[in-house]
Amino acid sequence: MVNHSRALLIILLFMLGTSTARALDCGRASTVVENTVCDSKELMWLDRQLTDSFRDVVVGNPQRADGIVNEWTRARDACTSYTCLRRAYLNGIGQLYGVPDTFDWQGVWWNTTATHGNGGKILVHSAVDWGFQMDATVWGGVYSSILSGRVNEFYGVGYTNEIVWGGHCAIIMVPRADGKLEVRSDSSGSCDMLLPGEMAIDGVYVKAASDPRPPATLLTLGIFPNKAIDDRFRELVGDDYQQYLDTATSFVYNQDEDSLGATVVTLWVKGMANRQSAMIMFTPEGKIWALRVEPGKNNKGIQLHYVTTEKEKTIMPKTLANWRSRFTDQ
Repeated sequence: MVNHSRALLIILLFMLGTSTARALDCGRASTVVENTVCDSKELMWLDRQLTDSFRDVVVGNPQRADGIVNEWTRARDACTSYTCLRRAYLNGIGQLYGVPDTFDWQGVWWNTTATHGNGGKILVHSAVDWGFQMDATVWGGVYSSILSGRVNEFYGVGYTNEIVWGGHCAIIMVPRADGKLEVRSDSSGSCDMLLPGEMAIDGVYVKAASDPRPPATLLTLGIFPNKAIDDRFRELVGDDYQQYLDTATSFVYNQDEDSLGATVVTLWVKGMANRQSAMIMFTPEGKIWALRVEPGKNNKGIQLHYVTTEKEKTIMPKTLANWRSRFTDQ
């Protein structure tokens, strides 16, 4: 019996490997157009964005995507200027995503794909036929940044590399057929200095009066595997549950040094790992040990809060004790 899903995957992988929508290999650039693109960081970024757009679209409609790229390649190769090439790439991205003929840009947009403790909010205003003003706020942990600038519209796609005080930070804003807005930035290039701490404006945005993302919990973040453990932890820490949640802007799993069969998770606020962190240990049977670190009164020193479901409240597992020893300002 033929595995149709596997056959389709093989076909798609073949297309992705042989289609014209492959990122330029600058080591093999041979034409004037290819060398012009390879000599520009901005055009190279746009080339990667078009390749990514193709890969997003090809899964849903390979024949349509391939047809667009073949026609687009001929148009790009006919360019004789930098401006023409930039327009060609933006046009190609817009065609692949099927940018609607009309789109209501104005309003407040929220990044719905940002993880807990991170986010983005974009105010679009002062729209005219050729563009609009963008005022964006991006945050992640203790970091935040403001990106403001005039966005020009090319073939229905918003584009700017004129962020105030931002050098040549480039941002693409692509309207989607479902009414959402996809935003991408050159976060590995000129935008990096505006977005410290691994912040990003990138994501899928929805227009709303307030952040439409549902409130997070330690369960929805994937820190706890089931509601029973989440409920038991809430009962154990009480009002401190929100403190642990606020701490979990970043988290990793660690080794159980006590061989208790426990899952060990370290949480921290991005940018404050040495002053606002936590470690939680829990077993499938519902045993829990948790240690939280926060700044002391008047921001002097640190405070440590230890809780456990065990009868002996003072004995701390070696895993937690070793982690605690990292905080010398006790």
